[in-house]
Amino acid sequence: MVSARKRHRAIVAGRPAADEGSSRGPIVKSTVSKETRKDFVLLAITSIAAAIGMRSVFAASRPLAWIAIVISDAYLAFVLLLAAILSDDGTVATRRAWITRLFPKRTTGLFVVAFLLLSIVSGFAGLYVGTQVFPVSKTPGDALYISLFTLAFTDYGPKPGYGQFVVVGEVASGILFLIAAIPLLISRIATFESP
Repeated sequence: MVSARKRHRAIVAGRPAADEGSSRGPIVKSTVSKETRKDFVLLAITSIAAAIGMRSVFAASRPLAWIAIVISDAYLAFVLLLAAILSDDGTVATRRAWITRLFPKRTTGLFVVAFLLLSIVSGFAGLYVGTQVFPVSKTPGDALYISLFTLAFTDYGPKPGYGQFVVVGEVASGILFLIAAIPLLISRIATFESP
């Protein structure tokens, strides 16, 4: 058997590695770039948040709804903070390369923003299902509809206390989405080169 260290050295040096146990030949080094892997991670995180939010709607699970909301809002707030830091001091990105991993490329940005919107809308819709937020019980479809319009700053008359807190929270999430995700996406798309 060939040790992993010898196999790695041979692959890095460009020589074929003797691989006694494999019928497919030598192990090949990944051709996926770091940028692409970074984008896959961002897509995975935001799609999981969106899936958690949708699950919270149809399971009427408030803990899942809060998890989806916190993931989305935390990402947006953190990216907004880092964008402000990068705009003030451009050398931060060279000193701390991990910062740029949180900003998606153009095409990925479209999907990340869509997943974030779905996560926020479905997360709050998960809180709206039932009778804790509004006086009349809401079905999952009604909750998604109301959540989408509450995100657009419309008030549907929630119950005092917890209901008002949730609606104000969604309005705050909507504002965060508008000031963080949309400008970031537009700035990413606007940097394209004309033919």
